[in-house]
Amino acid sequence: MIKNIQEEIEDKIIDYINFGASSRLVIVKSEEKGFEDYLIVGRKGKYKENVMYFDINSFVLPAKESNFIKDFSEKSFRAEKNFYLIFTYFDEPKQKINDYIWLIPALDFKDIADIGKDDKGETFLRFESSSDIKKQNKYSKFLVDVKTLGNLILDAYEKGEKLDYGKMGIQEKREVKLESVKEFLCNARHETYASGSGSIETPQFLESKQFDFQKGGYFYRDVFFNGEKRIIGQEIIYQDAKPIFGMSYIGTQLGRLETDFLKESLYRLFEKCRLGEVCEYEKREYKYVCHGKGSLDEFSGEEEIFLNGKSIYKLTYQGGIL
Repeated sequence: MIKNIQEEIEDKIIDYINFGASSRLVIVKSEEKGFEDYLIVGRKGKYKENVMYFDINSFVLPAKESNFIKDFSEKSFRAEKNFYLIFTYFDEPKQKINDYIWLIPALDFKDIADIGKDDKGETFLRFESSSDIKKQNKYSKFLVDVKTLGNLILDAYEKGEKLDYGKMGIQEKREVKLESVKEFLCNARHETYASGSGSIETPQFLESKQFDFQKGGYFYRDVFFNGEKRIIGQEIIYQDAKPIFGMSYIGTQLGRLETDFLKESLYRLFEKCRLGEVCEYEKREYKYVCHGKGSLDEFSGEEEIFLNGKSIYKLTYQGGIL
């Protein structure tokens, strides 16, 4: 981006912070080594006591692309408590930024950002969102009316430096629709572990396996660990960046052939298994059985694999709406 445009955008953000905080905050452009691209914000009279750093990322309109995409090197990314990312559209002909911006704590961003690798094999974290902010995604929770920015930062200082997303978010609270969540969960399971797709090359947790799936305003993540004896894991579903469903599970470790049969069973029975229902599937000498109770709101159960009538695998699960 042309330097003077970026500077103009930063100046507008500074103006909004000053206006919303009634000039009770000090905002400067950092000159610290390694922090040159950040705005530093502190309380007047207590400047440099628990300051906040803001990295402003802009997308200039008009543009051919409809999505705002920004990549950050994972190696140099600052996932720290007092770091925040701002993403904003800038209308160059009108010389104004959008009325709503994304204000994302760096720690949250690292947890939910898409992960990829560049041509050199370096891992990056990606922010991507539509120019239409009405389209729900995992970043919708972090949308802020730019006019309230200063007041929100000042309020955070007064309440332990934690941003109050209950006040700042523009999205209305959305009802959790069980049937829609169930349909998405079944689809996510079918399209990830059961089908062998959606595996993340660089999972969030060391030595874990991770599967991600997103559709509409829903985001699914399955993370598990393989040990010599057991496998243990957890599924989470987010609706508009808010966790709404979870399921934990622990089971017997399997060999390759048994694992292939388990995946085939889950793939064929994706609308019933691990949902508190009863289902089974047989193929040659293998038999899969799942016994459960409850509904999506709260359920538990056990699945088992038999080889020539002998039990060789068990997994127990428990989950529900948060």
